[in-house]
Amino acid sequence: MFYDAGAIKKGFNQLGSDALERKQAMSQYERALGRGRRQQLQAKFTGRSRQLLALADLHNGQHINEQRYGGVRTVSLHQIRGSENRVKEFDIDFNPLAEHIEQRWIGIAAAHLTGKHLPPVELIQVGETYFVRDGHHRISVARAYGQCEIDAIVTVMQASE
Repeated sequence: MFYDAGAIKKGFNQLGSDALERKQAMSQYERALGRGRRQQLQAKFTGRSRQLLALADLHNGQHINEQRYGGVRTVSLHQIRGSENRVKEFDIDFNPLAEHIEQRWIGIAAAHLTGKHLPPVELIQVGETYFVRDGHHRISVARAYGQCEIDAIVTVMQASE
């Protein structure tokens, strides 16, 4: 039987590399989770909310006049302030708040660290504010690693009183 020592070594190095990225991703997740929990606790004392805006709350008292495809664009992460359906799992800065999202978060962070291309997130734009339809974990990871922008597929909603 013939073994290609170079291929075997490359396989082991790749395995070790993936494990290293997962370890780094786990460390980053723990920092982000801790930051989110500390800021939530501080918010209770100051009376300030750190919760993501809920798209459903925006609809109260408002009527959606128009909904249209806004295209694929690069969006500033600081303009993403809300969620369509996951307001309790991330804070306003997209720090994770729930432990059940850990493995998904770490998987996306490890992919980010290895340079894998991640698909665009899906956002809903209302005025100058964006709400996440899909991609909460990708946004959280991007913010944790200091990105300023993210590629997004945008749906634009026009609301009126």
